[in-house]
Amino acid sequence: MKADIERKRYFKAPLHLRRKRMHVHLSPELRKLIGKRALLVRAGDKVRIMRGKYKNQEKVVAKVDYRYYRVYLQGVSRKNARGEERLIPFHPSNLMLISPVATEERKKKFPELFKKVVKEEKMNGKDVEKEEKKEVEVKNEEKIENKKGD
Repeated sequence: MKADIERKRYFKAPLHLRRKRMHVHLSPELRKLIGKRALLVRAGDKVRIMRGKYKNQEKVVAKVDYRYYRVYLQGVSRKNARGEERLIPFHPSNLMLISPVATEERKKKFPELFKKVVKEEKMNGKDVEKEEKKEVEVKNEEKIENKKGD
């Protein structure tokens, strides 16, 4: 009897309550960082497919449909009867969040997660700038040597 009531709540729920059921499991690294088991999925998040034909593929979320409890991923599509490409719907329980999109709300709730990402990007940016400068210096030295040789 109780299972019947739960099923009725699930299928008759209004959109603001359906949204709360659209959480996706976190990867083990994110779980340790955040201290939570799941987060609400948003468009732009990178997820790994855990079940079905597309298992172990990592894709970006294109659209989240609260009405039907489905998540659509970029690059995962099939042709319909008319020959048009359509995105394949996935239930959030079959997905795992790999890297979340940095929204203002998430930055406030989980600052430790996005501080780490920003630091890595800055470090990579500095390394790239240093390498570019070295390449330019080497090219300038080669030009000077070539002029001396002429």
